[in-house]
Amino acid sequence: MKGKIEHYWNEAYGNPNYHPDHDGWLVPYLPLLRPDGGRIVDLGCGLGHNARMLNAAGFTVSACDLSVQAIERLRSEEPGIDVFPLDMTQGLPWEDGAVQAVVADLSLHYFPENITLAVLSDIRRVLQADGLLLCRLNATGELADKPDAIPVEGDAHLYEDEGILRRFFDEGEIARFFPVQNWEILTCREAQSGRYGKVKYLWELAIKTNVSTKD
Repeated sequence: MKGKIEHYWNEAYGNPNYHPDHDGWLVPYLPLLRPDGGRIVDLGCGLGHNARMLNAAGFTVSACDLSVQAIERLRSEEPGIDVFPLDMTQGLPWEDGAVQAVVADLSLHYFPENITLAVLSDIRRVLQADGLLLCRLNATGELADKPDAIPVEGDAHLYEDEGILRRFFDEGEIARFFPVQNWEILTCREAQSGRYGKVKYLWELAIKTNVSTKD
């Protein structure tokens, strides 16, 4: 699975027509973050749409991605950002409670259920008490634009598309992967983005670790 995803995104980010294009979605959440509050991780950063904006706003940012192409481009264009390759499915390198916030912008929907849950558990582990996860996820509305997507047997929301796995979320999937005993939901809404030159249907979440159940 890693090889297919890595190859897919290395090809994409090797295309010079791909450019950072932050669409402003993080701006409303900046008041929830503190420049002196600790590190923010851009997990699955791609070309660093979010990391660049946060760095410019004065935050300490670590940006990581599976794609070496993406990492090399971001590192060369933004030498002031801590940038390194990372396969999030193999565990996050930060200590427990070391991270103020994790930004996962369209990077958490590529895995089977067990791996997705393990990644979310690891995110929760590295977040500070009351730490924030700011993420966007594929919405089921995206399926209208993917007529060749093949359902994966045994998982109604997971599909194989363009040779890789993609999960498409509805309200039920949000509740299943972000249960209230683990997360306090501040924002959960369906939205659209113009990224990559077309309308993308997605979910936008701002959620905090539930302090009462955080180890």
